[in-house]
Amino acid sequence: MQNPSSVSYLVATKGILHNNRLLTLALKANISHYNSYSQSKYNQAVLAWGQKKSRQKADKLAKQLNLPLYTVEDGFLRSLDSGTQSCYGASFVLDKTGIYFDLNQSNDLQTMIFQTIKTWNETKRQKSQYYIKKIIDKQLSKYNHTLFAPNLNELSNEPLNDSCNHILVVDQVSNDASIAGAGAVDDNFYQMLSCAIKDNPQSAIWIKSHPAGKGILTSNHQLSHRAKNHLKRDNIDDKKIHIIKQNVNPIALLNQVDKVYTVSSHMGFEALFLKKQVYCFGVNWYSGFGLTDDSFILNKKLYQDTQLHYQKLGDKNPDIYQLFYASYIQYSHYANPATQKPCDIDEVIEYLALNRDTQIQFSGHLLAYQISGWKKSFVKGFVDFPDNYLKIKSKKIKLFWCDDLYQKRTQKMDNKELSFRAFDDNWNYIVWGQKNKKTLKQKLHQINHKLSHKIFCMEDGFIRSNGLGATLLEPVSVVLDDIGIYYDANEPSKLENILVNIWLSDEQKERANKLKESLLKNGVSKYNVGHNDQQFFEKINQLKQQKNCSIHLVIGQVEDDASVQNSLSCVQTNGELLTKVRQIYPNDIVIYKPHPDVEAGLRVGEVALDALQCADVIAQDIAISECLLLLGERDKVHTISSLSGFEALVRGLNVVCYGLPFYAGFGLTEDIDDVKYNHTKRQAVFNRRKRSPLTIEELIFATLIDYPLYHLPHGYGLATPEQTIEFLYKNDKPKQNFAQKSIRKVKTKFMQFRRYITKKQ
Repeated sequence: MQNPSSVSYLVATKGILHNNRLLTLALKANISHYNSYSQSKYNQAVLAWGQKKSRQKADKLAKQLNLPLYTVEDGFLRSLDSGTQSCYGASFVLDKTGIYFDLNQSNDLQTMIFQTIKTWNETKRQKSQYYIKKIIDKQLSKYNHTLFAPNLNELSNEPLNDSCNHILVVDQVSNDASIAGAGAVDDNFYQMLSCAIKDNPQSAIWIKSHPAGKGILTSNHQLSHRAKNHLKRDNIDDKKIHIIKQNVNPIALLNQVDKVYTVSSHMGFEALFLKKQVYCFGVNWYSGFGLTDDSFILNKKLYQDTQLHYQKLGDKNPDIYQLFYASYIQYSHYANPATQKPCDIDEVIEYLALNRDTQIQFSGHLLAYQISGWKKSFVKGFVDFPDNYLKIKSKKIKLFWCDDLYQKRTQKMDNKELSFRAFDDNWNYIVWGQKNKKTLKQKLHQINHKLSHKIFCMEDGFIRSNGLGATLLEPVSVVLDDIGIYYDANEPSKLENILVNIWLSDEQKERANKLKESLLKNGVSKYNVGHNDQQFFEKINQLKQQKNCSIHLVIGQVEDDASVQNSLSCVQTNGELLTKVRQIYPNDIVIYKPHPDVEAGLRVGEVALDALQCADVIAQDIAISECLLLLGERDKVHTISSLSGFEALVRGLNVVCYGLPFYAGFGLTEDIDDVKYNHTKRQAVFNRRKRSPLTIEELIFATLIDYPLYHLPHGYGLATPEQTIEFLYKNDKPKQNFAQKSIRKVKTKFMQFRRYITKKQ
């Protein structure tokens, strides 16, 4: 039974829910498909989608149940791709009286516009100004798959008058409901085109054809026969007409034009954001308020009836900010595909911009090569975007006793998958780990010496999971680096380049500081494992009282891990590091924190007993965040290249680096240099990283916001670090059932067994 205290709706067809997975979240309602067993007691209304054919079924159901019929539609900031491609629209509108694009009847948006005028204040104005600027700066629209717009000056091929260069005429699909809703017909489009040419004889005329090539003015991205005949009848030369065939970013295109001619396209409203002159040839929802040129529609009955309706609602016309507030904030409902939660417009703006920009970064064809089978599902979550083609080739299973067979199978896969792609520039590659990146690069180079492909090295991110990676627990964060990889000091990486060149705006500084507060409040670390042991802390406090000296926290690592092997460190093992710290600080308190994977028996890095005796206390199964809480201003964290050093810097602690992790060499750490070990290479790294000292805000922004990608297991698309922390720490994640827990235990035992076999060999 449904909760009587919540909003509940019915739908007559399943398609509404299937094609709009986030509708129930955005409306904060229970929505169910009606059948003979449906409980209708608590349902407030039946929902119909726009003015589709399915509306007839919804209307029939509403009458049958004696319920009102409400209309839902896509909002104005929908998704990366079109509604026919994606089920994860992020914005919707709900209208109880009509729908915004049909001016033949009243609708809720009209009422909201005049209510907004009556309740208007400076706070709302600033809010509207802020979001309009944000939408323009991030170049967002209803569909957001590209930033591209052609350079109109280059394409026009004719001298243009500086006072008015480019005129945009927006085509629409014939029979679209918004055309009839604006009281328009096909002939109005031909009249609009004629007027645009006559009114602007010295300007280039651009028609934005519909992406499907089925517009009224254009057919298959060419001027339609009816449009040509209409121009010919009016003695108008069509040589000045240019057709924009490509899918373009509306804001980027509108930025280049001076005037916009439209019937009912939403691009007309977006043009008002940019203070363009907009001419309306249909009675659309943003016309009739003095913001657009309505000369062509002034005498239409629909226009005059609409004006009478507006006069009843209020005696003042809205400005662009009031129109925006009413339509995008009050009328619209939002849900975040990444978190699967209701949200506000700000969150959707960030979601669309982040995912659009990342989609462009990985545009084209991607081959995820030699990916372990268990990683396939989460790799898709990070890089499988609507505009990209992703193919994943799993790594062949390597049996301990069949190495020759493994080599033959791998060679066969190489011949099949790489031989033709090595000559196709449309393909880029993803591999897991630096070793696989180097191997693939060599293989591709052997096939094609003129290698131009990008190879992205994928690795765990810095806020990974609630558990160890070696237990095959899927990460919620990864990094993808096409330059190097952050833990290899031998060569530059994308993260290093970001850190060298980073400059933050005030807004970005504020975000970094808020993220820092969240990191500290929640005790965030990479794996988020370990616990709080009161006996451990009591022992440390006793030692502090006895010795009255500094504490040195020595961080253990996985010794055969690439982050240790490529750190150009003057020490190579945990035992060496622990011994060295004790030699330098013989009278201070030394705490040794083993790596969680080593503690679990999954990876290499156990410390010999004689070296362990250098530590006063061993932080066995203690969370790293708890260990760091013990340290003060005079204490130090010692590490080869562990991420724990970064976590210590975030907490304002002193960090001593014996290797060169990504955060070393920027003036934040004490970097131990030994002329006997990699001195020349280390100096090269210091030279690469030469800049004014980094701030903690810059380090946090680069490392946790700019460089990694975040994806939640139950979400669609990429999330933010803030949302990831909330998922990990606020217990709103889906709970594992018995089967999932059992599978996790089996995976852990398998990894321990594999480690045991490897050790024996």
